[in-house]
Amino acid sequence: MDSPTTTWQEVNQRLDIFLNDDPFKAESGEDYSATYPERQRLLAWHDAQRLLVWHTPRQRSSVLVIDEGLRSAILPPDFLDAYRIYDADQQRWMVRNHLQHEGGTRYDDDDLGAFWLWGNVLILDMEIDVDSQDYTMYYWAYWPEVVYDVDDTTGEVTVHDGRILAPPWAILPLCHLTAATCLQPGALQAAEIRTWNIRVDSGTPIQNSRAAQAKEHWLWWNMLLGSVPRPSGWVGQ
Repeated sequence: MDSPTTTWQEVNQRLDIFLNDDPFKAESGEDYSATYPERQRLLAWHDAQRLLVWHTPRQRSSVLVIDEGLRSAILPPDFLDAYRIYDADQQRWMVRNHLQHEGGTRYDDDDLGAFWLWGNVLILDMEIDVDSQDYTMYYWAYWPEVVYDVDDTTGEVTVHDGRILAPPWAILPLCHLTAATCLQPGALQAAEIRTWNIRVDSGTPIQNSRAAQAKEHWLWWNMLLGSVPRPSGWVGQ
């Protein structure tokens, strides 16, 4: 079982600092969550994690369940891309076919020890035993989301599993991208309000403090992400 890096409660407390106009309000315990509701923060956090995987995905393994007669397997729900598949019966690593070129012949009765991907299905080009549990896929996966529900009447959020499994170094850039996403609706609202300004008012719809804040957080996300090398073997296809 993966060890959590932190929890959603701790991340949410950090977002209080990121999203407060006066950071000391959060330290004093003053409630600032109404401006950026927890549900909005959670949705933005999940979007940020989905972008993180193209730099650093989660590393997982799974025993493949083979469909009888089809020589294929359904991929796990969190599947992003396959790394390797190990055939314990033959004691070998299977070869991945990328199917980048037209032409050629596929022999259904051959034992190539190869696999390829199409949609959410993994197809094996080899003779297999459907009762075997000897095929282990090592794969890149999405980071798990915070599990929560929302009360239909009050809109109150209840978090059921707040474990954050993303690597420790990624928490800060993830918070920056989450803050940028949360600030964006306010930037649109500010732009709409400014369209009614008279000429002597300072600023224009383009001169938007909320948009500037969102862009600043987005720049920090890119800078921090770029300062960390990608994991070995992952190319972020």
